[in-house]
Amino acid sequence: LAKAFARAIGGGVKTISVQAGWRDKADLIGHFNDFEKKFKEEEVLQAIYEAQCPHFSDRPYIILLDEMNLSRPEQYFAEFLSALELAPKDRELVLSTVSHPNAPEQLIDGRKLRIPENIWFIGTANHDETTFEFADKTYDRAHVMELPRHKNTFDINKNLEPVTYSFDSLEAAFEQASYKHYGKVEKLLKDMDKSEFSKVLERDFNVSWGNRLERHLIRFIPVMLECGSDLGFALDHMLATKVLRAGKATGRYDTEHENISNLIDALIEFWDGQKFDTQPDACLHLLERDLNKKSSL
Repeated sequence: LAKAFARAIGGGVKTISVQAGWRDKADLIGHFNDFEKKFKEEEVLQAIYEAQCPHFSDRPYIILLDEMNLSRPEQYFAEFLSALELAPKDRELVLSTVSHPNAPEQLIDGRKLRIPENIWFIGTANHDETTFEFADKTYDRAHVMELPRHKNTFDINKNLEPVTYSFDSLEAAFEQASYKHYGKVEKLLKDMDKSEFSKVLERDFNVSWGNRLERHLIRFIPVMLECGSDLGFALDHMLATKVLRAGKATGRYDTEHENISNLIDALIEFWDGQKFDTQPDACLHLLERDLNKKSSL
């Protein structure tokens, strides 16, 4: 899906096969060999460099981490998780403690490499006995899409003319959508903060949301609306993947049947009050599955 998206928009893509046993950023980007006085770069570093070269500098560039939870992303991807929280101009990878003569021209001070804004990191993950669960910090910084095991098939038109989108044009479209629908999302956030749903979450589950989730909602929901989605559908997805996901609000041993039941009632009350066009199907699926488990204990 990530590769198809890159082809559809004329962007770049580099697939990285994550290996079991990766522990730090050296496994991902490479390391400087003091004996040979050379930097042994890995493909991720090459991709970051390529993304800011003239051919790709104004195109989206996807770095695809295949099976990214074969090792713990919170270890080998930690520096990236931190860097992506910074302003784009401050996102830099330190490759060496000292500058090196004749360093590639994109390097800063001969020892640092900027992580350009046009790079999008996408990871695939399976969940079985060979993989690790993601930590909260990874979930909180990511958008999650769960793909069903039994996919539906559909016909596509393969005769369309190829189109290339510039990164700047996509960013401008995202900004325009965010500005256009900001009032709706701002009102939604205020209503959520005052809702019984929010109170039950905090009182019975010790779960609340902060500035990061609000920033994600302000960026994500307007784009969904511009693509023809419903406000309720977009919110349902974000709540299910970020707030009610297993391990955070559901799938916990320290909650009772009554807690889950009260949260379902509060969720439905909030949804009815907002008069959304769609129901919170994803949220209800998680909560009702958790409720059934509590009932069988």
